[in-house]
Amino acid sequence: MRLHHVGIVVDNIDKKVALYRRVVPVGFPSEIVYDEIQQVRVAFVDAGNNVTLEFIEPGGEASPVIRALRQGVNLHHLCYEVQDLGQAVAQAREAGALVVCEPVPARAFEGRRIAFVYSAVGGLTEFVEAL
Repeated sequence: MRLHHVGIVVDNIDKKVALYRRVVPVGFPSEIVYDEIQQVRVAFVDAGNNVTLEFIEPGGEASPVIRALRQGVNLHHLCYEVQDLGQAVAQAREAGALVVCEPVPARAFEGRRIAFVYSAVGGLTEFVEAL
């Protein structure tokens, strides 16, 4: 398991990435991808030292990140790349985590599956299948 990215919720990717780049010397954002399953728009930014930031914009009122945005939550989740997604989800569940999103394909990861779990210790965590 390795840290894959840090998810940040924003109201507008273009505006927030431009603002972020003025404060922190990060790379240029990737192309914005709309994921109809997750109902979000996302873009990735290289923050250096093998750290990637994912800027997440709600894709509409039904988006699962709209609540976080309205509550002023910006740091949304940590994502770990795992070899066996089913095993990672099962292990988290056995440790008492709540599975908030069962494994589904993600457009931003070329169809690789992702899952989200929530625990009192780690907050929201995403797992993405390794290549």
